[in-house]
Amino acid sequence: MTRCTAVSDHASATPALREHQIRRIVDAARQSHSASTRRNYAGAWHRFRRWADEEGLESIPAKPPTVAAYLAKRGASGLSMASLRMDRAAIRYYHAEAGHPNPADSEGVRRVLRGLSRRAANEGCTPKQASALTARCLRAILATAHLPRTGPRGRTETANVAHRRGRTDVALVSVMRDAMLRRSEAARLTWNDVEFWSDGTARIIVRRSKNDQEGTGAVLYIGSAAAGALRAIHDSDASPSDRVFGIRSGRAVSNRIAAAASAAGLRGHFSGHSPRIGMARDLVASGEGIVGVQVAGRWASAQMPAYYARAELIGNGAVARFYGRIDHLSTLSAPSCPEGCQSPDPG
Repeated sequence: MTRCTAVSDHASATPALREHQIRRIVDAARQSHSASTRRNYAGAWHRFRRWADEEGLESIPAKPPTVAAYLAKRGASGLSMASLRMDRAAIRYYHAEAGHPNPADSEGVRRVLRGLSRRAANEGCTPKQASALTARCLRAILATAHLPRTGPRGRTETANVAHRRGRTDVALVSVMRDAMLRRSEAARLTWNDVEFWSDGTARIIVRRSKNDQEGTGAVLYIGSAAAGALRAIHDSDASPSDRVFGIRSGRAVSNRIAAAASAAGLRGHFSGHSPRIGMARDLVASGEGIVGVQVAGRWASAQMPAYYARAELIGNGAVARFYGRIDHLSTLSAPSCPEGCQSPDPG
């Protein structure tokens, strides 16, 4: 009893953290999320608080039924499951930051999300998937990249402008495929991150990415064709800190790829994720295992590359191999028919 009292007295005598120490802790904790994630959380949190105020409900600390009601209302308006999960994550984040219990992971909230997800699946509301920019699509873009385009205001590029823009388009798409870059990684790439090799290939360094917030970095391979496209846009007076593609944001990367695909006559939803998906599918189609594709694309698990390349995986599966073996046989004898399987005599 005396020992417990001594421990209790010692704990109560521990000085409280000062305000500047608390601010440092909060600032450091915020850095565990990327700037874009924090912006998304802020927008989602603002919408939740505004709705709660309008409904006369407390937003912080919120109760689980309040969160469930908000997500059900948002889901009824046709919002995607990705947006609903972002709402939930934002509510969790701001409650944790304020030191309140998390109301977003109760069984009731989880059941609401499961129900909304099942309803979306039953209604055929599947997530919008970026089209795969495969090797075939790349060839179409290469064939049309340097042709003058007409802008939304009716102005057509000069031949020189089209050639310069086309060289960048070719380099962007080719490098993003070879390195399986995310659009934010392509936007941040500088010439200091590029190393040309004597064999005609290149290596690039991605210093930070979605799955590498600590900045460990990754060295990625660039084939000779894509490396040649990089050399073609590398000005001799370029600074090492200059952006390779002259693009400032991931959205601009997506817009540029979509425009190149449209000019090539490709149909579909092409975006900054398309080169990554296209290379994943091409690798699996060539016989590469899904784990190798996961490593090349720096995915945290094999789930996403397996999803993207599911058609190619089936094409390499057991039934496809069976028919492949049959095709290579010079003769195939018909299997004997077990007794009793003969068709009845029509006479």
